[in-house]
Amino acid sequence: MTEEQNNITEAEANNLESLENANVEVKPEVELVSENSSSPKSEEIDLSEYASASLEQILVNLEKAFIEKPKTASKVFKAVRPIFFEKFENEKSLAKEEFLKANEDEEAIFEFAKDGLQATFNNLGNKIKQARQEERDRIEQEKAKNLALKKELLAALEAIVKEDETLDSIQKVKDIQKQWKLIRVLPKDEVQGLWDDYNLLLDKFYDNHSINIELKELDRRKNLEAKIELTKKVEEVNKEKSLKRSFILLNKYHEEFRNIGPVPQESREPIWQAFKMASDAVYESKRKEVDALELVKDENLKRKEILAEKAELLNAVTPNQLKDWNQKYTEFQTLFDEWKKIGPVPKSNNDAVWLKFNGVRNDFYTKRKEFFKVINDERKENLSKKEALCVKVEALQNSEDWMATSNEIIRLQNEWKTIGPVPDKVNQSIWKRFRGACDVFFARKNEAFKGQRAQESENLKLKDALIDELNVLLNAEKDYKEVITDLKRISADWRSIGFVPKKALKRINTDYDAASNAVYQKFNEQIKSQKASNLVEHYANLKQSPNGDKSLDYEMRGIQKKIDFLKEEVAGIERNMSFFAKSKTADKMLKDFEAKIVKSKKQITSLKQELAAIRNVKKGGAEEGETNEGEAAN
Repeated sequence: MTEEQNNITEAEANNLESLENANVEVKPEVELVSENSSSPKSEEIDLSEYASASLEQILVNLEKAFIEKPKTASKVFKAVRPIFFEKFENEKSLAKEEFLKANEDEEAIFEFAKDGLQATFNNLGNKIKQARQEERDRIEQEKAKNLALKKELLAALEAIVKEDETLDSIQKVKDIQKQWKLIRVLPKDEVQGLWDDYNLLLDKFYDNHSINIELKELDRRKNLEAKIELTKKVEEVNKEKSLKRSFILLNKYHEEFRNIGPVPQESREPIWQAFKMASDAVYESKRKEVDALELVKDENLKRKEILAEKAELLNAVTPNQLKDWNQKYTEFQTLFDEWKKIGPVPKSNNDAVWLKFNGVRNDFYTKRKEFFKVINDERKENLSKKEALCVKVEALQNSEDWMATSNEIIRLQNEWKTIGPVPDKVNQSIWKRFRGACDVFFARKNEAFKGQRAQESENLKLKDALIDELNVLLNAEKDYKEVITDLKRISADWRSIGFVPKKALKRINTDYDAASNAVYQKFNEQIKSQKASNLVEHYANLKQSPNGDKSLDYEMRGIQKKIDFLKEEVAGIERNMSFFAKSKTADKMLKDFEAKIVKSKKQITSLKQELAAIRNVKKGGAEEGETNEGEAAN
């Protein structure tokens, strides 16, 4: 056996002893992150762009928010809803006033052009709600998947604990620990139980590991005695006459030496050297082994010539993209690593095959260097552009034109993002220079706007006080008319109060909506009952007026026209639904049609109830005990 093979044998023996010779117990890694890390703080909702926007623009902005950030779209929708319907009712009221002024004909029917926006807004809300539910379902699926993975890791860890310790047991446990830490989100009720089972198994493993170390020390001493006996047997191989049997015995003894296992640390090198010296003496006496090695060198030469040809093919096409250069660089490194693993070649061929292979490598690295020189030139140009932006923002940092300068600095920041990378050695310094100038201006701006923040804090107190009034109103024993008056006053006061701190915007609006809705729900039934009573009272008063019956007939004709129009509209929509049912994009269209039909039928029902009230009044109200619901349903 040659010196080269002896070195390989020694390395293998060292690898077998590496873990067992370590007397330091390996402790489990501590997980620094909890099993269910808290989610990032929800971003605040800025309603400023909705407050001043048109109804159509609100829908466009809300659709955009849904596409870009579906996670927060639900919160945005709830916050924008009162703004949208307030604007809708205001615009509808103004449109109706204009219509009445422009149309003196009493038979003219007012139609609001933007009625369809309500349905569009509600449909968008349904889509947002559905997307939010899908997102929650995905999270629950991920939790279930992670739970299954952790249970698999626990099963693997338990199997390791139950089995006898091997050389790779420690590594297997450490791999499980790494995988365990990578799995984050879990069902909350499973976290503690999993963690307890995991720590219990780790404790058992490391307790067993400590016991095994003591037992292995005893084994090492026995192993040393066995290796000494093997060394003596190798020395006896020199007396063997048969060359074939000599190598069989020598290989057998080397295999036994490797399989015996580790010896005490202080004896490892001496016993190895003694065994190696005995083996070297055998090799020295078996000169024909040299011929066999020459055959191996010839085979190595063929393999290296193949690698040289692969390098030439790899270098035949010059890349033009950074990622392609990096990919080829990796491939050349792989070829070189493979080259280094191949053993020696015949001495007469060594220089030639190396020059052929290394020459191609050097040619590639030269072209690569030229390519990166161009890249570096571009980065220097990018540096010049960023330095110019630094000069501009430094000239603006002391400006007191807060709005215009803010916009300009933001524009410069966006321009900065469009510029490519700069040389690595100046990347941080040029960024700190640019960011520092920006920070100077915005710090001065924040100082100048301290008074505004104080006013916002005062506005927050005023709005909190209005919410307190709503809570008092909720528990008050008042007539619904008084309550409606108070609600209108509180709503007007709320709108008249200016901005509040951004961080409190979501909380204050949520509290206000909750309190306002609670009051409305409490008195809603009184309002509905009073509306029905007012309707009958209104037409009864109209009948007592001059030409009362004629006025009632006029009202009935107008209501009947609206009913007929809505019925025709429903029939038309139903015909269209049958026509579009075969279309590839029919689903969304059919949903819109169904929503319009539902809305129209509700209007028809309401108008029929109003018509029944008029008819009852015309009969003299004598049949008040007879319900008008049947008449309205016809």
